[in-house]
Amino acid sequence: MNPAVWVQRNGNERPDRPALAEGDRVHATWSQFAAASAGVAGGLTQRYGLESGNRVAIVMRNRPEYLEALFGIWHAGLVAVPVNARLHRDEIKYILEHSASALVLTDDE
Repeated sequence: MNPAVWVQRNGNERPDRPALAEGDRVHATWSQFAAASAGVAGGLTQRYGLESGNRVAIVMRNRPEYLEALFGIWHAGLVAVPVNARLHRDEIKYILEHSASALVLTDDE
């Protein structure tokens, strides 16, 4: 089962309930989280031409957008390669060079 189905189902069943929060601030409701994940999936497949099974690395700090990226990757049928953003840049480079990732998603940091 694709874990992204869980987000889509909750987006339909409880659209206005909080899904993602950062501290006390609600970042997204379930419908917003589902839409963001689907948007990431669409961008990865349509804009970048990625296909089912391609790998996408995520190098981000812990934040709600990380989950949007992760579930978006899964929504598109892609393989997520989580990379700890606190690693030394040489370690990140090594992981990226050896993971066969077609694309890397990052945050501003």
